[in-house]
Amino acid sequence: MNNITYALLKPYASYRSCLFIYNLKKISFFFLLGMCVLQTQTASAQEKTVYDVQNLKLDETTADGIISFSKIVPHLTGIAKLRRHVYENQELYPMEQKAIETSRDKKHEAHKRWERYMRKLPVYVYIAKDIQEYITVNTKITNQFTVCEKFTDVLSINIKNRNSYPISAEIELQAGNIVNFPKSNSEVKVKDNKEKKITFNYIGNGRATFTLPPNASVSAIIPIVYSCDGNKGKTNKTENNQILINHKINLVGYIYNSEKKELYRITSFPITTSTIKLAYL
Repeated sequence: MNNITYALLKPYASYRSCLFIYNLKKISFFFLLGMCVLQTQTASAQEKTVYDVQNLKLDETTADGIISFSKIVPHLTGIAKLRRHVYENQELYPMEQKAIETSRDKKHEAHKRWERYMRKLPVYVYIAKDIQEYITVNTKITNQFTVCEKFTDVLSINIKNRNSYPISAEIELQAGNIVNFPKSNSEVKVKDNKEKKITFNYIGNGRATFTLPPNASVSAIIPIVYSCDGNKGKTNKTENNQILINHKINLVGYIYNSEKKELYRITSFPITTSTIKLAYL
């Protein structure tokens, strides 16, 4: 009798087991689906604003994508056009009554309205993969030396704006541990420019800002010091016994796309312009 009962119950137990597994898989599927939806909503909620990118380091880890600089060119004057539109059409850019009342004049009021509008816009960080074709940088430096025998040098740099629009940007020079850029601009020499709108302001540690009108260029000479570790350079010995003089370009401020109502921060990949071959004692 027990054997008969067991034989009858065995298929039923198997059926219950299969049903349990099916329901478990079904619950798991909907759980995972819910998690995906939640993550998507969270990602949307974390969309960047001007507040999020004020002190954001612009590089591959923070970029939203890689684009051609040609996609940016049509929007280079976007911010200037937006400022003018806000000034001429202030009623289209609402602001609190208290802020209106505390404005000094119409121009100040328009600036406040512009600021409030900018804060509401989404911001995207893009790497311009071909920026060297639009903002060309060339450098010259000693191409070979022996570590701990040569201690000082100069880096000549020329930056050219190949666009039909003015450019304001920051350049970050990168050269590893052996090359030390000056911490101040006291010894940096900028070639005199007759064009008043051309500027080159060295900040320190290989960073400088510059402003160039269309198709204009600027040149500077930056003194550098080579490190010696007191151990014949073995501590800082570089891979392949060479130094690469690299730079990155970060456009100053934001680019405004009036069609999509978006703001962009633009940076570049590191670009090599000079190579120094090293010898060791």
